[in-house]
This record gives sequence, structure tokens and C-alpha cells, in this order.
Amino acid sequence: MMKKYTLILLSLLLFNSCSDENHNNEITSSAVDCSEITAENSDECIRLNHIQVLGTHNSYKLKPHPELVTQINEYVDGWSRNIDYEHRPLAEQLGDLGIRQFELDVFADTAGGLFSEPAGALLAGDEEFLYAEEMAEPGLKVLHGQDLDYRTSCMTLISCLSEIREWSQANPSHFPLFIMIEAKDGLMEDRGPIQFTKPIAFTDELLHGIDDEIRAVFDVGQIITPDDVRGSFATLEEAVRTSGWPTLADSRGKVMFALDNTGRHKDLYLSGNPNLENRLLFVSSEPGEPTAGFIKMNNVIDLGEKIKEYTAAGFLVRTRSDIPTEEARSGDTTRRDLALESGAQFISTDYPEESPYGSGYIVTLPGAESPARCNPITAPDSCENELLDE
Repeated sequence: MMKKYTLILLSLLLFNSCSDENHNNEITSSAVDCSEITAENSDECIRLNHIQVLGTHNSYKLKPHPELVTQINEYVDGWSRNIDYEHRPLAEQLGDLGIRQFELDVFADTAGGLFSEPAGALLAGDEEFLYAEEMAEPGLKVLHGQDLDYRTSCMTLISCLSEIREWSQANPSHFPLFIMIEAKDGLMEDRGPIQFTKPIAFTDELLHGIDDEIRAVFDVGQIITPDDVRGSFATLEEAVRTSGWPTLADSRGKVMFALDNTGRHKDLYLSGNPNLENRLLFVSSEPGEPTAGFIKMNNVIDLGEKIKEYTAAGFLVRTRSDIPTEEARSGDTTRRDLALESGAQFISTDYPEESPYGSGYIVTLPGAESPARCNPITAPDSCENELLDE
């Protein structure tokens, strides 16, 4: 075991000593004999698409204020049913629950203060979320929805990422962290006494600004980027299908990012960089697109067999094991079980701890002895869960 951790530390030191110029070189294949996975060679032979980890959906989210629920129910009864869930602070999810994938929703706030006075907080007297100092500054704000579902464990993208970075630096041998970012700018219809704040529409410049805020927190050597994976191949898809993803030795202690949005936001993000050149976020792309590498496939009930096909072909997939509060209330494990057996590398849930609704619903990795297990579709035949540790 000491030999294994020595290899991990040497790999981290070597990676962080590389210059920015070398950072974009093609990830090289290991020369280690991987015909059989052992404790000595597992980090050099197991790649990040060979494992499966748990993530959380709307990872920053807190429950709506109870007084707000009471007041708005007078106008729309049961409006909060599907958002009546919450998560621990990000560092606790990492350290106590073994979460290795997050989802963060961001709103643009170019002048600062756009979300400093949530209408729901004013109505409910929720003083903790009124006039917060960090909400007054320009920058990307993290919340599920303006004015009603505004309560969050970290208010800005910078503060959320800083919390993750501090935990990562204290635990440098952790499995790679996958962080999805959704750009939000949807309009909401007024509800009862709530008049919704009009969000700022994302432009290509504002979407590229997500990269700037990530760079303000993480050094480039801590990030696995599309350029890293593409290397000298013409496209990311070609690289993934031909060379594959980094090994655990090359990816421990690092983070990678993906844009949750498709459609207009994805097109804007790719503006000027159609092959993700010099960008930090992977984008969800179907096989055949040059940017294909990561694919968001949330509906495992309809797409389970397709997920198996795509992961077997080398792609990274995120799916969901539950939809807000439904399985948590009913105890139905159909979606969860399909997600776990699908081969999706990232299984996103709102219930890494037992449901508070009395159904017993919970999502854990079967047979895992650490925050990861051997992927049931993509892992080498000789991969054993006990070989995966941090």
C-alpha cells in the first residue's frame, strides 16, 4: 500500500511541475502490464471511465424557508413538493458521504446585488439570505431559482469552488471530482405576492466567464481539460475512442468540469472554440460530434441500454437515480437500480443518506469499499473494489 501511495504522490508532483505549454500535451498510455489488475499497478491501469461514483443533484441546495412555504401555499398549494430536499455543505458531502460529482447552478450578475433581496426572503423574514455581502459583488451566483428557491449552502461560484478546492488540497489522493455547471437565465411567471427577478441572459462572453471564475480558484495543473484529453488527436471523440481517459495515477487530486446545458447555451459556449480549444468545460455531445466525450443522459429508464452502449464505447455518462422527492417518498428503487447497472460513471442523487419521508430510500454503491467502485460495464475484468481506495 505504501508503494501505491508513493506512486500517487510522485504522479501528482510530476503533473503540477509541468508548465502550461506541457499541460496540453496528449495524455500518454501507461507502459505497465495491465493484463491483471493488482494493488501495485491499479492506479496505472484503471482509468477514470473505469470507475463509478456518486454525485448529488443541485448539490448546494437547501430546503425552502417553512414560513415561505406556508404563505405561498395560499396561492399555489403544494408548490414546494418537488423542491423539498436539501444537501449538506459541499465539504461534508465530500468527506462524510463520499460524493465525487457535483452540480452547481449559476446566474449571471454583472453589476452585483441582483439577487441580494429575494422576494421570498422578504416575505418570510429569512434574514440569513437578505443583503448578504457576497451577493452584493459582481460575479456568478449559485441558487436553484430566483426569489423562491434561493436558499443555498454557498452563494457564489467562487465560494462553492473554494470550498471544494480546500477539501481537495487537504485530501490530495482523492478520485477525480466531476463538477457540472448549469447556466440559468429562465424567466419565471409571478406567483401570488412573488414578483420574480428578471435574470441576465447568458452570452458567449458570460459563458466563457465561467472559465475565468474557475481559473480564479483552481490552478490549471489541478484541472483535467478537454485539451488534455484530446491531446494531438483531431477531435475529442477520436481521442476518447482511441487513447481513452486519464489513468487514476494521472487524475487523482484533480477536478474536471462540464456544462450541464445543451442547445443555445452550449452553442454559445462553443463560439470561437468549436473543438473546445483552451476551454475548461466539457459539453454534453452525442457520438459523432467532435466534442463528444461526456454525455448527460438523465432518464435512465428510457435510455439505460443506450447508456451501456455509450459507456462501453469509452464515453463518460452522468445519469440520475431519482427525480426530486418521488422515489424518496415512494421507496421505488427501479430508477436507482437501473442507474447503478447502466455503467454511467456518475450517478446523481438527492439521497446519499436515507430519505426523511420514511420510505427507507437511499443510494449507495453496491460492494464499494471507498467512494468509487469498479464500473459494471467498463472496468477491466480483473478490477476489484478493494483495489480502489483514496
